[in-house]
Amino acid sequence: METEKLYQNLLNLAPPWYVKAVVADEDAAKVLVHLEHAETGGLACPLCGRSCAVSDHSEEKSWRHLDTCQKQTLVFAKLPVVSCPEHGRQLLAPPCGDVDAPVTFAFASMLKRMARYCGSLKRAALIARLDEEFLRNILRQMSGLPANRKDPAEGGPSGALAASVPDQTRQLSLFSQNDMVLVNQGLQALKALQLEQAIALFRKHQKIFPKAHDVAPKIALAEFLLHGLWEAPAELVERVPHLCRFWNRFEDYVQSHEMRRNERLVGELRKSFFEKMLQEIEQAGTVDALLITGGIPLGYVFLEAGRYEQAIMHLQAAIPRAPNNAAIYGYLGDAYWLRGEVKTARQCYREGCLIDPAALDWQHLKDDELKELRHDLQLLYEFDAELATAWLPSHAHLNGLFERKAIRLHEGLKEVVDDYLSLRKSLAKKPDPVKLAKLFFRGIILCENEESLRLVKKIDPIEVRRMMKQANPELFTDFLASISVSLGKPRKT
Repeated sequence: METEKLYQNLLNLAPPWYVKAVVADEDAAKVLVHLEHAETGGLACPLCGRSCAVSDHSEEKSWRHLDTCQKQTLVFAKLPVVSCPEHGRQLLAPPCGDVDAPVTFAFASMLKRMARYCGSLKRAALIARLDEEFLRNILRQMSGLPANRKDPAEGGPSGALAASVPDQTRQLSLFSQNDMVLVNQGLQALKALQLEQAIALFRKHQKIFPKAHDVAPKIALAEFLLHGLWEAPAELVERVPHLCRFWNRFEDYVQSHEMRRNERLVGELRKSFFEKMLQEIEQAGTVDALLITGGIPLGYVFLEAGRYEQAIMHLQAAIPRAPNNAAIYGYLGDAYWLRGEVKTARQCYREGCLIDPAALDWQHLKDDELKELRHDLQLLYEFDAELATAWLPSHAHLNGLFERKAIRLHEGLKEVVDDYLSLRKSLAKKPDPVKLAKLFFRGIILCENEESLRLVKKIDPIEVRRMMKQANPELFTDFLASISVSLGKPRKT
């Protein structure tokens, strides 16, 4: 079989696409596969399927494909551009990959299986000889999650992306353009939650300057907030939890309507929104309450209003009242994080995860590394968000995000042991992968406190390690390696 026909079959190409040439670059240890499409009367528009004439071609693009005899394989093609009467110029994807993807479908599928088998993106990237961030973005693209577009050195969008995204929420000069005066006044009213006034100013701007700055998204934000506040109950005991839930709906609305460019404005609105809520609470004389109706800690309102010191005080005081409320520990971690105390924040997150990692407020969690890990684990655990979240504490510990939880005999060891035994008993009655993940994390804590554990007769450290190995062999191997490193011992092979 000719080489071109062989690769045509391997890539599952169908007319009009075909392999024009296959070149082996021995010096670079690469195989270069060049695709072309036959001339036809027309190709289908990707949006409506109508047969359209080919009017142009893109610059040559490349995709990484599965290796050939340990040589890196790259697929090249100039993609056709069709002119659709309804949708205009449309770039057509090749049959083996997406237009903007750096790899073929087959290569991406292989990476997904490899990451799942390895149980670690870092290990999979090492085996595949890829950059870890490159691998992460490929897997995210497969799952429909947004790629990580931040430049770690800058803390924001990088390169051409940063230049192409204008700051839509900055305060514009009142004297630079006459048509921005009403916009600026509307923004000030919106940030102060003077919503009816803001809407009136924005609409006046639309009427006078219909082709100038687009304020429709800001009108939509103001109207959504206004309707939500109108619907809120008058009684404070019902009003505060209702407004907390409404704010979550508002953030979902912003995200679903692709208003992310207003992110800074939304941040300012959040602070004003919760500050106004606190004013109502203070006027009612209930600012000393620790928990709001529905189990929401009042410290959360202080946190979102930017009053971090008061948030910490209220959240710490709420823990004895609701010791099994994982969300309180999460909010306490957020408050410490925003105050710059990362180590203390992660201790709080760890305590919340020990109660129930799924109960943390992941939508508002401030630790981006922890949230990034949760996204990665959803890729590794077949997009099962509940299972991925249950395994998160163990992965966070082994990735160095959570420190060792030191427990002495009379300082909580009994509670951890009882919790472990209760989970184990529950699993003996009915298998549950989520509970098994939680048991594994408790196993880590017990094993790292084995000196104290020897004084507890009702639990056997050997049995704990056996359970961990059966529950997740790869993660257990990593745990043993971490113990060897911490003790300065070579890893056993």
